[in-house]
Amino acid sequence: MLDQLSGIWANIAEVLDSIPEDSIAVTVYVLGALIILWCWSSIAKRLPSPLGGITWIIVFAVIATPTISEGPNSAIAPAIFGLMFGILTKDNPLIWSNAALITFVIGVGLMLGYFWSKYKANKNTLQKNTVTKKVSPL
Repeated sequence: MLDQLSGIWANIAEVLDSIPEDSIAVTVYVLGALIILWCWSSIAKRLPSPLGGITWIIVFAVIATPTISEGPNSAIAPAIFGLMFGILTKDNPLIWSNAALITFVIGVGLMLGYFWSKYKANKNTLQKNTVTKKVSPL
């Protein structure tokens, strides 16, 4: 029985060794971020309208903002890891640069959310006006 299991694990390891590490890391990072955002959107739906959207944007910024750290795997690491590493090593430029990136993404997300809410509000008022205009007085 153990020989069969070790053979299965050897085959799985052989398949995983044939896939480049970068592809696996990027796939896990993207799929993990999508799963987290999907789960958070389920929570955010139950929050009041602006608060749910704002928290979703903050979670997105924390998870998906890329870092500017150095190292072999820094290209796929989120900025929150660079921020935590900067705090642990007391590297002020690293702290401020990663915090600035996260804040920038939050700011862009909030601006897009504001314009989207204005667009939706105008779209709803235009639809209400066109419905009332099509009604015949007779």
